[in-house]
Amino acid sequence: MATIQDIANEVGISKAAVSRILNNKGSFSQETIRNVQAVARKLNYSSLSTFRQEEESMMKLIAAIFPTYELPGFGYFVSMLERAAYDYGYNLLLCSSLFDREKEGVVFDYLNKRKVSGILLGSYTFDSEMLENVDLPIVTVGYKLSDDIHTVRSDDYSAGRLAAKHLFCKGCRKPIYISSYPGDLSQDLRGKGFRDELLIHGIEPWIYHADLDMQVSHDFTSVISMMPLEHPDADGIFAETEVLGISCMQIYLSLGFRIPNDIRIIGYGTPFFSQHSYPQLTLIRENGELIARKAISLLAKQIETDSVFPKEEILIPVSLWERKTT
Repeated sequence: MATIQDIANEVGISKAAVSRILNNKGSFSQETIRNVQAVARKLNYSSLSTFRQEEESMMKLIAAIFPTYELPGFGYFVSMLERAAYDYGYNLLLCSSLFDREKEGVVFDYLNKRKVSGILLGSYTFDSEMLENVDLPIVTVGYKLSDDIHTVRSDDYSAGRLAAKHLFCKGCRKPIYISSYPGDLSQDLRGKGFRDELLIHGIEPWIYHADLDMQVSHDFTSVISMMPLEHPDADGIFAETEVLGISCMQIYLSLGFRIPNDIRIIGYGTPFFSQHSYPQLTLIRENGELIARKAISLLAKQIETDSVFPKEEILIPVSLWERKTT
């Protein structure tokens, strides 16, 4: 008798995804749904009770380690991960880290003892040695930790270049880059792409950095307020996150700057918050939903595939979402 695994092998997707499709659950492309249904018919797999029993037996737990509570962008993204995990037949255990390495070590020990099938790591842990004793499939989300770990992230370098091109085309020649990147700014690919693109035109951007405490309190006033004082002639800003971009816009408006007449501002992220801003913030837009689905799919592939396959780094394209601030 054919099994869900037989269908999964022929279609080329996970058996959990096959089960969701056969139960009319989840959000999959029509092409994938048709392929699964066609193979199920070909293999005479038609027992609803059988694949429901298989689905129940396959429900596994995966963990997502993110600094979710204090940073709203992460919370919004985790909701996408949870939806994607459900579609693939997994329950999601959320663990908050807030970039605390000592706490992360405790979390990893805890997950090793639990019946967790895999880990999605989005907490910007930069010490790969911490994971040496973690005997679980891992996918880092949003950044690359090492060549030995699977990764799904936005094309951050292209995001920086796209922001620089847009500001340059709008006539900006004295730009600022402000980042809240938690690690060494030399690893901030959005900032690197922004600077590299501007250097082609002989322009060196001014760089500002907001630390972790500012992220937790959502108060970037002290660093942003220095920008117009130290560089009153700046004509463009690229903010490394959406929240930073909105904060720049609010402070510059409060100081009497006209946007975009006096200064143009671009943020980075999803339009979850900026769609409610006034004026609406121009964004380099990431595809959070696709990142979530690719991350879950890649983790499921590791969990459900016995053979070892090459480590993957999946880059998700970004796009320009021009609104009122440029």
